[in-house]
Amino acid sequence: MLQYCSSCLIPVTRPEQVFVDGVCDACHSAEAKHKEIDWQARENEFRNILDRYRGDGSAYDCIIPVSGGKDSCYQALIMRDKYGMTPLCVTHTPCELTEVGLKNLNFLRDQGFDLIQVSGNRKSYRELVRIGFFKLGDCCWPEHIGIFTAPIRVAVNYNIPLLIWGENSQFEYGGPASHKENNYLDRNWLEQFQMSGHRLSDVVHDGVDLNSIKTLLYPSDEELKRVGVTGLFLGYYEKWDSRRNTDLCCSLGWSKNPDGPVEGAYNDIENLDCKWIGGLHDYMKFIKYGYGRATDQLCIEVRAGRMTREEAVEELKHTSEGKIPWKYVPDFLDYLSITENEFLTNLDRFTNRMLFERDEETGELKKDADGNLIRRFLPG
Repeated sequence: MLQYCSSCLIPVTRPEQVFVDGVCDACHSAEAKHKEIDWQARENEFRNILDRYRGDGSAYDCIIPVSGGKDSCYQALIMRDKYGMTPLCVTHTPCELTEVGLKNLNFLRDQGFDLIQVSGNRKSYRELVRIGFFKLGDCCWPEHIGIFTAPIRVAVNYNIPLLIWGENSQFEYGGPASHKENNYLDRNWLEQFQMSGHRLSDVVHDGVDLNSIKTLLYPSDEELKRVGVTGLFLGYYEKWDSRRNTDLCCSLGWSKNPDGPVEGAYNDIENLDCKWIGGLHDYMKFIKYGYGRATDQLCIEVRAGRMTREEAVEELKHTSEGKIPWKYVPDFLDYLSITENEFLTNLDRFTNRMLFERDEETGELKKDADGNLIRRFLPG
């Protein structure tokens, strides 16, 4: 049997998740978030920090790393309109930007923000996607790195020391206790939680020249020290709420996914910017760990008190989590110049066979008429 959190739907297979008395650490964090933390005191602390950086509006005094998503748009709006900062928004171009993704980046510009878009050369970037897909089981590996390195490089180049990130994912979604209370993001955080155990320097063995992926290389310690780069989690200083963030942005014209929930998801408000981060990336997580984006999103609703665990279990049954996200697969095959058979074979390579039905005689994975895996376990 697969163990699931007794409070939400997260299974024990989630990397770095810790269970105490049958409850995952993300749910324990949620209890502290709602009942124990003095958020006013933290806001006061944040304002005192910002006073050391705030300018007169004639120059940028902070950088907001953005994707065009609801949370990063909220960060930009709140830093300007609540805290009186003058942000420069910086985005890292994903593998293939969607129409709604571009629309939401333009939403930021329409709200009065300047935006720098950092786009690495497609030739080398494509090779990193290939490495991620075939070697690491993560089709968006370079994207996960770029969203945390490109803004730092801009901070160094523009001499803007303060960066404001969103939530601390280790606190909100579970992870090592030593990082749950962190209020900052640095090189060590990036290397531990975003790089899948594969350093960029390792790609030289795959034939990639490091000089061709400069946008993904973290600045040197000397450069960071010269500028005094500091990256803070906004979610440490205020009570993070994805629904609140969405409501504010939508009230100003931000766009949800026009086709409803992204493949494999429960809602229509996350992972909208890249063609395959919202479908294929989450599916590859599903085949490795037995849960996907819909589970993540439903757990957020449970921890926020907007849904019971029982309701979430029922909602999960009506999502497309666990089904191959075919919508943008043809684009992905074309992007890497691979065949559908190579694509499906690689998915099977990364599938955790303990989590799915197999033929008793051959040990081969069983699949339904549409080629989807058959789950052995569901939260109940």
